[in-house]
This record gives sequence, structure tokens and C-alpha cells, in this order.
Amino acid sequence: MPKQFAFAILVVAAHALFFYNVWRFARVAALGRPVFLRETWGERIDSLLRFFFGQRKVMEERSSWHHLAIYWGFLTVSLATTEMLLSGLLGEWFDLGVVLGPRLYDFVRLAVDVANLAVLAAVTWAIVRRVVIKPPFVPANLDAMLILGAITTLVLTHYGHQAWKMAATATVDPMMPVAATAGRLLGLFDVRDGAVTSHFDPTWAHVASEAHWWAHMSIILAFLNYLPFSKHIHVLGSGPNILLRIRDNGRRGAMPKRRLFDGSPDDPEAEPLFENWGVGKIEDFSWKSLLDNYACTECARCTTYCPAYATQKPLSPMHLIHDLKDEMKDRGFRLVELRDLGKKLGIEAISAPAPGTMEAEPDPEEDRILQEARATADGREVVERIEKLRSELAALPPLVGGRIKDETLWACTTCGACMDACPVFIDHPMKILEMRTHIVLNDETGRTPGELTRMKNNVDRAGNPWGVAEPRLAWAKDLEVPTLADCPDPEYLLFVGCAGAYSDVGQKATRALVKCLQAAGVRFAVLGEDEGCTGDPVRRMGDEMTFQLMAQANVDTINATGVRKIVASCPHCFHTLKNEYPQFGGAWEVIHHSQLIAHLLETGRLRVDDPLAAKVTYHDSCYIGRWNGVYDAPRAVIERAVGGAGTLTELRRTREHGFCCGAGGARMWMEEAPEQRVNLNRTEEILASGADTVAVACPFCKTMVSDGVKHHGKDEDVAVLDIAEVVARTLPDAPRAQAEVSP
Repeated sequence: MPKQFAFAILVVAAHALFFYNVWRFARVAALGRPVFLRETWGERIDSLLRFFFGQRKVMEERSSWHHLAIYWGFLTVSLATTEMLLSGLLGEWFDLGVVLGPRLYDFVRLAVDVANLAVLAAVTWAIVRRVVIKPPFVPANLDAMLILGAITTLVLTHYGHQAWKMAATATVDPMMPVAATAGRLLGLFDVRDGAVTSHFDPTWAHVASEAHWWAHMSIILAFLNYLPFSKHIHVLGSGPNILLRIRDNGRRGAMPKRRLFDGSPDDPEAEPLFENWGVGKIEDFSWKSLLDNYACTECARCTTYCPAYATQKPLSPMHLIHDLKDEMKDRGFRLVELRDLGKKLGIEAISAPAPGTMEAEPDPEEDRILQEARATADGREVVERIEKLRSELAALPPLVGGRIKDETLWACTTCGACMDACPVFIDHPMKILEMRTHIVLNDETGRTPGELTRMKNNVDRAGNPWGVAEPRLAWAKDLEVPTLADCPDPEYLLFVGCAGAYSDVGQKATRALVKCLQAAGVRFAVLGEDEGCTGDPVRRMGDEMTFQLMAQANVDTINATGVRKIVASCPHCFHTLKNEYPQFGGAWEVIHHSQLIAHLLETGRLRVDDPLAAKVTYHDSCYIGRWNGVYDAPRAVIERAVGGAGTLTELRRTREHGFCCGAGGARMWMEEAPEQRVNLNRTEEILASGADTVAVACPFCKTMVSDGVKHHGKDEDVAVLDIAEVVARTLPDAPRAQAEVSP
């Protein structure tokens, strides 16, 4: 009874402290803006089973497979820990066999015994990696070594407890072969002809078994309370984050329409307050975005695949999440306490200074309440604590421009590689874009890069990022390209885009696409001078207000035509039209030109007359690849275009792990040092493939890859072509009769 009583006090105290700290961390996440989850619980539980318990995303990386042994092994070992805990509370008569029955209990004991060994092997490998191999982002720091040391000790104390118990009772449990072997190797007992001979007095063996039991349970309870303050907070945060993840509903990577909710989703189109766009402090994020930070496993996949980090730019997505988590601790705990103190005095929304600012000036009513509270001893203590917290909050560095440097945010290409690789579905790009928005719309100190300001001014002045003043249809001056006036009821509206209309490389691709459509007899038309920039670069730079005005104007223009199907050759236009314009009333079927050309070739509407005799490689565009899952259509086009005359060879970094060209996230218009250019990194890989032709499906990619090939002096040897240009070179000259060609 003394053991049970003492242990019960320890268990209650440890769990009370644990739940108190978890509650504190949860309250910090709850500081975020509301977000409305529309997914069913069936979908959520499916995600939890596949990605949390099933570890599906972890299994995608072989270098992480040892984590599977730790994870699943630890879950199995938890059964033994639960048994040890309950036996400590209820008495030694209790074991799981009372609940499970003898046969199932035998299986559980065997599973636990073997799982402990698997965990020990995986943890040993994890320690060796950190101490000997030392891969990037896998440090042998104090936190990591404490965690690995605790897990190792848990395994050893479990085996020690069971081995000494066998020595004390002079019996060997056949369902615990590893523990039994350990006991024999350590000389605790011998087994000869089925008889067990203990080498220790039963009383002392029992004491040793109990010592291992107490060590095991003490480490478990200490480990439990260390979790929220360590890198292993993801053990607590990843499950809820996966369960509550926001599914894309086919619109992955779409930025939400910025607005300020009144606390209810009843009016989703409510006008926003412009000054609240963007994120300048942690409470400006949504609570789901803050929960993301607790889920980070520090596996560094996001940083490993980040093109900005790979080219020595000051952006590591993993460290960005670290910084946000630190900000939640430094500002969040103080803010929660400040609000609690305010409520004690009857102030529901007490004012708090933003980090890096002067202390908040309370409104007259708040000031009156604080002055009245000073009149009492208890009230004076509360007011003094409020003032201290406000002073500490004001002294913190600003989140944007302080803890998170501006250059970190501007380095992002919004390629989505970080988010795609993340095993717990953290949305890094959205956090970056929200903080960019804060800089652009709420900052008046000229922190927006000058190149982006010029680009935005070009859009305002000339309707395109290049600032070209010539007519939008100038690219088609010698082609018979119908406008909606010529063809008022087209099957497809061809959305040309700014790059397709104004950049030299984009115009060539657009003209080739027109040749393909005409050769297949597709009934299409263009908006001509009525077409406007979709606003993708403006939105990605952070000017949400201008984007919304542009988007609504384009939606109104297209809707007025009655067109229901749109084909776009620019992935950025495609993504914006398909995934973001529905926020403004744009309900159309939008496809990328690679998908339409693939369909035309498959159905025979387009015929390859002279296959391209070339060794072709394909560069995946992030905005049709990772963000929209269009991987197969461009490859199908290339394979038909080369036929048996050429070959299609894949790059090392391909499909979902394809490497960005460097132009996304409005970086097309930003200058960078040659040694930091993403396109040069990608071009080196392309040239190493030995291909003589690089096929792309994006005018930005074509520009960046072409510049990279030229930089390496290979522009005479390697052709960079849009897939429409690849196909156009294989077609007969005579156009075919028009016909319906819907995929």
C-alpha cells in the first residue's frame, strides 16, 4: 500500500502538471483568428489513420524509415508502460491479461518484448547518425540527446525490470525471449534442462526489479512533462494538426480571400477591413496556422527540398517554423496572462502592444478601470503586473522584420516543395505570403523590394508586369486568331496571359499553341484587349487589395461573355483562374494547355506528322505540378511528339520533387546574385542529363531555363521549348476542320 499511495500521488501530480502545460500551449494557439473547417469527421479520421498512425508521409523518405521503428515500437511499448502504471496503482496482482485474456496477453507480451529491441536498435542508429555521420539538420544537441537518452533508458529499464523479476521468481517467461536472454547474459539466472537457477537472493532480485520499475515510471512521467517544452512537442501537436488539417478541395495552394469575419461564417463575402490584412504578430495568424507550429517534427524535409535554401538564400522553412514557435512562447504566454488579468478587472479585450512598438495606449474606459483598480491592494498588484507584461511585450522584437527577417520572406518562390514534403501538413508558403502582405499593405517604411514596386506600378499603368504599352493582341498580328467578337460561342476561351502576350519567349509558345489548336480544329477565341493580368504576381508579392480589384474585374469580364471553358498556357494564370477566381464568382472549367494538347493527340485530333528526333527532358512547373497535380499530361505530349524517333529522359529531381525554376512568388521580377540563382542550379542538372531539348509548360520556366542555358554557354547546343512548340514542329501544315474536342 505505501508504494501504491506514493505512486498515486506522483502520477496525479505529473499528469496535473502535464495537462496544465498542454492547456497553456493550447490557449496560445487559440489566440489566432478563427478558421472554418468544412471537412467531415469521416475525412478527418481517415487522414489521422493514414498519416498519423499509418505514417504514410514518413514512409516516402527512406532516410526516415528508422523513425517508423521508433514510432510504432513506442506505441507497442506503451502497452507495457500502461501495464506497469496500472500495476503500480492497483497492485502487483494486476496485469493486462486480466483484461485481454491469456492468449491475447501472450501475443502482447511477445510483441512488446520484440518492439523494445526494435526501438533500441532505431534509437542507437539515431544517436550514431548525430554523433558520427552528422547529416545536415540532424544535430546532436542537448534536447535531441535527452530525448534519445530517455527512450534508451526506458527500453533498458523495461528489460531490467522483467529480467530481475524472472530472477526473483526463478521462472522464465517464454513470451519474453529478449528479456530472458538479457537476464542470462547478465548472469542473473541460468536455464538448464528447463530448470531456472537464480544467482541472486529472491528478496534482492525483487528490490532490483522494483528499482528498474521506479526508474522506468519516473522517466516516463518526467518525459511526459518535458514534451511540451522540447522539439518533441510534435508528439502532442502532429495528431491534432493532421486531424484538423484544411483540405484543398481540389484547390491546393490557393490563397484565401482576405476578409475580417464577424465571428460567424454566415456572410463569407463580408467586406474586409484593409488594415487587418496580413500577419504582423502571432495573433494575426489563424489558430490552425499556429497549431502547425506545434506539429513540426524537425525532420528538415522542408528545408532539404527548398530551392531558396539550396541556393544559399536566407530561408529555411524549418527554422521559420522554429522562429514562429519561439514567438508563440515569448509573446503568446504573456498575451494570455495579460488577457486573463484584464478579465479579472472586467476588461474583455485589454489592449496589448505589438512587438517592437511603444506600449499600448488604453482607451479612456480601460484607463478608468485601471485607475480604480489601483485604489485596492489586490487591484494594484494586478495593474502592476499588467504594466509589466505590456512593457515586456513592447520590448520584444517585431515578428516581421525582427524575428523573421524581410529577406527571409522575399526569398520564397512559393513552389510548395516544403509543404509537399512535410509529413504533418504544415503550410509554410501561406505563412510567408501572409507576412509579405503585412509588409506591403501595413508598412510605410519602404521595405517592399524596389523591383516588386516597379512591377506593381507596371501592372497599374500598363496592365502587365513588364510595363509594355503595345496592344495585347500584337503577338497575333499575322495570325488568324479569333476574338469573341469573331467567334461569340467558342468551346474554349484561350486565356493568353501577360507572359504569352508580351514576353518574347512567351509569344513563341502562344503562337505554337494557336497552331496546334487550329491544326486540331478547336473552336476557340481570345479576349483580346479585354483580357487583364490575373494578378498572380501582385498577390504573391503581398498586395492583396490590388489583386482583389483586378480579380473581380476579370471575373466580371469573363462572366459577361458566357464562356464556360478556359484553357491557359501559363501555370500561374491557370492556377489563379482555376483555384482562386472562384472566390470572386468565377465558376468555369479551367484546364492547362498541356492537358488539352494531350487529349487532342490521344483522340487523333492532332497527328504527329514528323516525330521529333531529339533527346528530350521535361522540367516540371511547380504551379501545374505540385499545386495542381498535372504531371502526366505534359509527359504524354512529349512521348507522342518524339514517337520512336527520340527519347524522353527524366531528371533526378522530378514530378513532386521537381526543382523550381526560381520565378514563382513574384521572384520573376527580382534580381539576385549569380551564385544564388535557382535557375542556374536547375540548369546544371538539366545539362548533366545529356538532353539536347528541354521541354517546359510555363513561359516563366522557359525564360528562366533559357537564361540558365545561356549563362552556361550551351544555348547553341540545347533548345528550350514549350511543349506546344515541341508539338507544333511535328505537325502537318494544313489545319483540320473545327469540331468539339472536350476532354
